[in-house]
Amino acid sequence: MAVNSIQYPIDFVKNNNQTSTGYGKYYAKAHNAETLTNEGLVDHIVHHNCAVGREAIAAVLKKLGECIPELVAQGQPIKIDGLGIFYGTAENQKNGLTKAQLLDTKVNPLDVLAGIHLRFTPQSDSLNDLTSKSYLKMQVAPVVNLIMDPQGIDLTPTETDPKKKKYATAKATLQEFRAAQGFPENTPNP
Repeated sequence: MAVNSIQYPIDFVKNNNQTSTGYGKYYAKAHNAETLTNEGLVDHIVHHNCAVGREAIAAVLKKLGECIPELVAQGQPIKIDGLGIFYGTAENQKNGLTKAQLLDTKVNPLDVLAGIHLRFTPQSDSLNDLTSKSYLKMQVAPVVNLIMDPQGIDLTPTETDPKKKKYATAKATLQEFRAAQGFPENTPNP
């Protein structure tokens, strides 16, 4: 495990899908907090002893948000060192076009186009491989955050939804979960 790394919260969620082979088991799920806004990101960058002021950082982020989609929409991929590449892709209808259809002046070739998407590929060089399974092991130390039971079977449900006939998700720390199951408090954490 990484030394002097950031603690990354991991939730364990119970699989309540009765048709699944993993029914009744708990699976790790990355815990994601509320999305950070531009303002929050600016504050974070400022606290990293940045050489430029808060207004300059905010202006650059705003321009990035405007320029990246504009350039990608023009077919220009954008690489940001240390982060990755933003680029566009075309999504096609199922059957595509034949050569005869392309040559037919009555056929609009763009009818085969289902959509245009903005995509992102994380940087993957040896120093900063954001796509690697080992990246998190090098950068963060996973810690158990919460145990969650979508139907509240093992934990006390907080409320019910009569329309769905399911309990709201019950949440507990690992220690609370173990205590509810009758395990002593001094059971070691992973």
